Amino acid sequence: MGGSETVRRLLTVKRVYSFWGRHPWLYAAQDWITFMGRHDAIRRRAVDQSGSGPGDRVLEVACGTGRNFRYVEQRIGPKGRLVGLDYSDEMLAAARDLSRQRGWSNVKLVQGDAAILDVGDEAFDAVVSVLGMSAIPDYVAAIERCRDVLRPGGVLSICDARPFTGALRIINPLVRAVYTSSAAWDPNRDMPAQMHRVFGNVSVTSLNLGTFFFAASQK
Repeated sequence: MGGSETVRRLLTVKRVYSFWGRHPWLYAAQDWITFMGRHDAIRRRAVDQSGSGPGDRVLEVACGTGRNFRYVEQRIGPKGRLVGLDYSDEMLAAARDLSRQRGWSNVKLVQGDAAILDVGDEAFDAVVSVLGMSAIPDYVAAIERCRDVLRPGGVLSICDARPFTGALRIINPLVRAVYTSSAAWDPNRDMPAQMHRVFGNVSVTSLNLGTFFFAASQK
């Protein structure tokens, strides 16, 4: 991807998610539509797939308003460490408010581009991204950086969306129009293939009529 195109897409991401960050209640409400009413189960499964446990260091890429934090906290406990990275200052502000309200003192928030992923030198036990990679302009570089920051044996767990297949593909033009404008979604990405290229392994499962997938790779 060219430099000017990357900058253009980053500006789009900033604009879109600045809005959601200013209205976290609305962002939470749209989960019902996006996840077809299964947001809790899907978000929890994405975190569980990472294999993180008590005391682990977990990085969430494109953490947004912190919608997945409680599932991570349930796995790592107070002795673990959660680092949330997002490009939007507004989303991070909402995540910071949520962390204060819940008393999560082991959360660190970092503003930055996932393709650079400047999160310090200490390795992570797991990296999680839910509906994030499909909006990151240089998602291939982001996957490569996720591998770099993992310890040996650590897991990258991605949950993301893709267009309908089968009879429901007729509504894909509408789905694409809505989510490219409201979530900076790029449906033309084969994330599992890139994960396999970068890690040499990947496991993939689908649900919600194939519109969601879970992919995990181990370093």
